[in-house]
Amino acid sequence: MTRGALGLGWLLCGVLAGVAGATEPATVTVTEGKTKVTVASQHAAVSVRKSRLQITLRDGTKRRLVRQDPLGGLFYERAGVAYDVAAVTATSVLSDGVQLTVSTGEGGAAGTVTIRFVTSRSVEVAFDPPSAETVTHLGDRWRIRRSEAIYGLTERLRDSPPFAPGVLDIPIDDAVPPEVGSLDRRGEQVEMRILPTFSVYAPFFQSSRGYGLAVSGTTFGLFDVASTDARTVRLRFETGSTPESRRLVFHLFAGPAHTTILDEYTALAGRPIVPPDWTFLHWRWRGELRSGPTADLDGLPVNADLAEDVLAYETYGIPVGVYLFDRPILPGNFGFARFEWDEVRMPNPAHMLNALRARGYKLAMWSSTWTCGSDPTDNGTEAQALGYLAPGPAGTPNCADLGGGSFVMDVTNPDARTWWAGKVAAFLAANDIQGIKLDRGEEHIPSEATDVWADGRTGREVRNDYPRLQALLHHDALSAAFPDGDFFLVTRSGYTGTAPWAIFWGGDIPASESFGIGPGTDLGLRSAIISQQRAAFMGIPIWGSDTGGYYEFKDREVFARWLEFSCFSGVMEIGGVGAHAPWNMPTTPQVDPEMIEIYRRYTTLRHTLQPYIVAAAAEAATGVPIVRPMPFEDQKDRRLRDRWDQYLFGPDLLVAPVWRAGERSREVYLPRGRWRNYFDPSEVFDGRRTVQVEVPLEAIPVFVRDGAVVPGP
Repeated sequence: MTRGALGLGWLLCGVLAGVAGATEPATVTVTEGKTKVTVASQHAAVSVRKSRLQITLRDGTKRRLVRQDPLGGLFYERAGVAYDVAAVTATSVLSDGVQLTVSTGEGGAAGTVTIRFVTSRSVEVAFDPPSAETVTHLGDRWRIRRSEAIYGLTERLRDSPPFAPGVLDIPIDDAVPPEVGSLDRRGEQVEMRILPTFSVYAPFFQSSRGYGLAVSGTTFGLFDVASTDARTVRLRFETGSTPESRRLVFHLFAGPAHTTILDEYTALAGRPIVPPDWTFLHWRWRGELRSGPTADLDGLPVNADLAEDVLAYETYGIPVGVYLFDRPILPGNFGFARFEWDEVRMPNPAHMLNALRARGYKLAMWSSTWTCGSDPTDNGTEAQALGYLAPGPAGTPNCADLGGGSFVMDVTNPDARTWWAGKVAAFLAANDIQGIKLDRGEEHIPSEATDVWADGRTGREVRNDYPRLQALLHHDALSAAFPDGDFFLVTRSGYTGTAPWAIFWGGDIPASESFGIGPGTDLGLRSAIISQQRAAFMGIPIWGSDTGGYYEFKDREVFARWLEFSCFSGVMEIGGVGAHAPWNMPTTPQVDPEMIEIYRRYTTLRHTLQPYIVAAAAEAATGVPIVRPMPFEDQKDRRLRDRWDQYLFGPDLLVAPVWRAGERSREVYLPRGRWRNYFDPSEVFDGRRTVQVEVPLEAIPVFVRDGAVVPGP
């Protein structure tokens, strides 16, 4: 297996790719009676009814966690007709489970269902339908309780129609966010096809009952989460072009703790990467460092916007962290045609970089697997000549958000990956740039069955896998440039298997509607608060958002509240299109003393909290998120089950962001135990109660678990 295919065995076949000793090996027993077969380990048991196959998962105390719908669970489709799995007709005991021969509703045609324990808490179920080569879809139905909450699947609020399918696939809700959504996905239909730009997906959910379910593979699918039937979660996925993709493979995880489920899940999907400590300082960036007039920085002219940032930080006493160069900073088409500096826009680059490093900044830059430009030395021309482009109509390589063509690289081609990683690594090493902001990866990807990629898969199989392969490629480039591992990679798109290579940010979350041309909104911040917690349930432990929204904010309160929220997020990155700085506001006053103080206060606090955040991030290696939704704290407290507007930041800080503009007080529910006000330790509260908190513009409610030692504000 080539390195580019790492993790694909799990994605397509359900093969364990975990870390030695990470989870407990299973000791398996199989018991067969007249009516059922039971496969058990130390911590879980799966029973199978024979007369009409029904799988039930129980925990180590024999408490039922979940069962297939008694009216029909597993099914497949051929020529537009669905057929259910029927009775178990034969049983074969395996060393780690059982293989069942099953009849089906297709004239009794036989298939097989294999159930095996991968660890003592992880169960693999594989369904091989009859005559699999002509099956078009595979699926299953699971019965859930009416009080059960379902978490995960995607970071976005809900599925909504795109603006222009095939042209502008961005869902309408992403640009005009509604006040909908929470932690619980009940009542939704969630498509497994990555869309821009809120692009973190995983065919994996957790339940408030204490179990998880993850579907292997990368083909398009749909989860009907008690939408059509209030008692049933139905999953249905396309088949693909390979034998592995013509079988349904999924895993069941017995908790009950969410952290236990994440440990089991990430042992299979790949352990999330934990970046170096300096990643958890705050980041500064702009949607564009404008070309034009320059400004003096340490005796030489540099880009005026960059100089303004550096000098304003010094003037206002703001700590330095990471400086991120977004596109365009390179020359040519899309500002990304060749790996060299655009010295018209970015004059004296060596001097500029030295000036930043001398002040203590770590450096990062934008990248993507877009091969841009048609000039003789451009990446697009070279990629086209080498045959490294994705399938699709041939044409002149031209990168563009709309109207581009022949510019997406075929990341399934190992030679193309090596070529691109070499270019990226050389530029990073030459300029000592230790971070990459990895963009796109879900946009303009040829995604039809007629689009055959270099590895033989079709576009309907590659689209969801593209973010993983793109992240792996750039991780390899960073590793080549910095073999000591002192680097980070952050991406906006992800699917199963992306987290081992990158951390995440939430795409183009808006603070003004309709791509920045509409009115301001505080609902983008609301969306970010929910998205970070949904990602937490999906095995995405480190996540951030564009502070102030990607598009220029229209309300200074939104910027203030977002600064407060980002301080207590997995990543604190500040920037976006247009003005995102308190010394150059798009609102009145332009130089805003109150906002300068808020900006300084929360960037400074972020740096104060860095040791605490680093300690919390160490747990991310087993999937434990830095931001922990309230159900992580107490699964038995129903008042926490869907409480999305507060969360734990690390193990001991309870954070209750304010998102609604104009709000100056809010309720906070304190779970069991004793809690003290982080900003005023003299205020101590007993838990399992609601408190009313005053929240002037410069304040965010934060409480510390009694007895915990957390760096003070």
